[in-house]
Amino acid sequence: MDQPIDDGAAQRTWTKPEAVTRLIELQEAAAGGTLADPRTAADEVDRLAAVFVGDVQVETLIESTRAVLKMTAAPGFVDVEGMRRVLENLSRIAGPQAGPLMDLMPDYLDAVQSHLQGADMATTLARFSDLSKRAEDLPDSPLRAVAAEITHVSELMQAMDGVPDGDEAGRDRQLEALRRLRTQPGGTDAERAIRLAAAGGAALNEGNEQNLDRINEGIADLREAVKLSGDRPDAVLHRAGLAMAVYRRSEVTGSLADVDEAIAVLEGARVLARGPAHPHWSLVNDMLSQYRERRGKSSSSSPAVLDALRGYAWQVLLQPDPGVARATALSAAQDAVEAAGRFLVHHEPVDALRALDAGRGLLLFSATELRDPCARLIEAGERGLAERWRSEAQPSAWLRDEVVEVLSRDTDLLDPPTLEEIQDALGRVGVDALVYLVPAVAPTPGWAVIAPAEGPPRYLPLPYLTIDDGMEIERYLAAAAARDVALLGKTRDIGGVEPADFAESLDALCGWAWKAAIGPIIKPFLDDTSGRTPRLVLIPMGELARIPWQAARRPDGKYLVELAAVSQAASARMLCASAAAEPVRHTAAGLVVADPETEEVDLESARLEAYAIHRTFYPGATYLGRRPDGSVSASGAGTPDEVRNWLRADGAHAGTMVHFATHGDLSTDAAHASSRLLLAGGDLTADELIRLLDARRHPIGLVVLAGCHTGESVHGYDEAYSLGTLFLAAGARTVLSTQWSIPDQDTSLLMYMFHHYLITEHRPPWDALRQAQLWMLDDARSAPGDMPAPLRRMLADSDPTRLTSWAGFVHWGQ
Repeated sequence: MDQPIDDGAAQRTWTKPEAVTRLIELQEAAAGGTLADPRTAADEVDRLAAVFVGDVQVETLIESTRAVLKMTAAPGFVDVEGMRRVLENLSRIAGPQAGPLMDLMPDYLDAVQSHLQGADMATTLARFSDLSKRAEDLPDSPLRAVAAEITHVSELMQAMDGVPDGDEAGRDRQLEALRRLRTQPGGTDAERAIRLAAAGGAALNEGNEQNLDRINEGIADLREAVKLSGDRPDAVLHRAGLAMAVYRRSEVTGSLADVDEAIAVLEGARVLARGPAHPHWSLVNDMLSQYRERRGKSSSSSPAVLDALRGYAWQVLLQPDPGVARATALSAAQDAVEAAGRFLVHHEPVDALRALDAGRGLLLFSATELRDPCARLIEAGERGLAERWRSEAQPSAWLRDEVVEVLSRDTDLLDPPTLEEIQDALGRVGVDALVYLVPAVAPTPGWAVIAPAEGPPRYLPLPYLTIDDGMEIERYLAAAAARDVALLGKTRDIGGVEPADFAESLDALCGWAWKAAIGPIIKPFLDDTSGRTPRLVLIPMGELARIPWQAARRPDGKYLVELAAVSQAASARMLCASAAAEPVRHTAAGLVVADPETEEVDLESARLEAYAIHRTFYPGATYLGRRPDGSVSASGAGTPDEVRNWLRADGAHAGTMVHFATHGDLSTDAAHASSRLLLAGGDLTADELIRLLDARRHPIGLVVLAGCHTGESVHGYDEAYSLGTLFLAAGARTVLSTQWSIPDQDTSLLMYMFHHYLITEHRPPWDALRQAQLWMLDDARSAPGDMPAPLRRMLADSDPTRLTSWAGFVHWGQ
């Protein structure tokens, strides 16, 4: 049937065959690199989609065309999940001839996705080699083009496989293989440009650094690749490769003219990329900043560094695969630390702060994915889309794509706060300074980057702030992992470390923490003669977040908690958000979840603690889980549905306090990082918790995570992936979390005293925790009159001054 469609200049009538032909033409032009403007083509596809609604064949072709155009507009970006959806649609309408391709393509997409998520090259090559052999068996038909593309990808990846150090013959074979591919006849300009760029890049590989002939050969190949790519989007990457080659030659010859040419090439690539939405924007700007520094233009390199980080933000926003998004964010965070180090070398702490928080912001966004999307969608005028997102229990990939597209319009979404915004937040919450703690990465030292509530920022080099084998922090991390495993009743080798080593390693760590960081940082605040207790908010990077900084011990035996109030934050942006949020009043209602029956070990002390807190301070709270005697609460066993129902109740009567005395789980794998609460008969994932909290009209005032965590990794931890951070990202005002598994009975005393100072003495949460920790350290402590008898007996039989009893709890938020 004929369909009218507005083709821009005038109304015209499209038949179905004409629409199909046009869509195929667009796909061929995109694949061949001859498409002038992918965005205009995408608009044309949208107009066709509005007309052929309900026609399965045309809609399927439209979806596949969109996927091809998306990758053409952003070369290097592979929408694997989008291609899977296209494949599913094609399989429903394809005839028998397409059967072999339908069998092959899922494995091909799996191999691409695995490669994007960081699979080792040997595994990747083996998978592509197998795919290439299978593609050769496809019957003669248009499918042969697909087979040829798979074979081409496999050959190129095998030729580009890394060569072991010192294997000069292997490097020569690799270069010859790429030269053969470079001279193969046929192919589009885009395909020839890729082969030339691969050969040119191989000429710059290790072993050829000083070989001027090979460098010049590589430059010639890359110049030809740039010429063939013209002004298409893929030209950005080829220009970056040419700039790298010319700069490499400058390192050999000392020619500043080559440095200038490399800068000029990159500036042209930057213009061609148009902005941070281009996937190679970060690469171009990062190189540009380094090359400008070489020419002594450090002031002009700073904007390029920050622009590079904005490019990473867009890559994370537009990446539909959460695993790839997290890997991208992790890479960005590492680049941000390196960039901050360069800023500090040039005495630019303001830019260092912005770089560090840009990296943290990306990690946090990737960990929480679409954090608070409904509010942002409504602000963007997409109330209908917000309601669809809120109503779907498990959002489809289609819906997620729509939401990301809307959110990505806001280019300031992940920008770090300015120094003025940070100082305004510090003033709101009464904090003296925000301190970034950055571990040393050879050859540079560690750093403390300090934003005071007033005045200019400052920084300190911290040469002892390093995580190396044999160091106190390395021994502590291993011992903490071994202790967690033992407490959970599991068997696992943690490098020969025994659980009994934990207390000893923790004691040594506290002395190291003062020497490595806290001593130099706190000194100016302790020199203040006003008599006011200083208050600091720390942002420890990576595994430094696992250190109990409040227990850093001065040589005279004084702990930091005795000298100052210490909180932590996952980023400056999150601190600003917490400071700006309206405080939530504490009531006698809330939710207490006490050791629900799971497959993990029982937490008997946690039951006693939770029951006492419920009866004394929150008698109106819903109590789920088990009582101290092991019996199940009349309100419920602590199942996921029961927790969901409380979170959905959302009335003022439900309360605003949540106390979880239960197991949690944290995976530190960057591609699949996740957190979840283990409950009776199931669990609640971090993603679902965020959605439930986002949907509440009444925010949560306090979340206490007082149980065990089952994450067993020695390395790879980042606070961005923790349950506490996820609760804060979803709007909770305050979180108390633990830095190791906490089943010890002594910590039940600490938790009781925290709620005593919070509710009975009306102290703010950060001060209530500090006062509870000071009470634990006080040999002259006395039990308050409201402490139940079982806890009093526990006090008489325990030693609250032990580090493991009080040092593991940390305050976040308000």
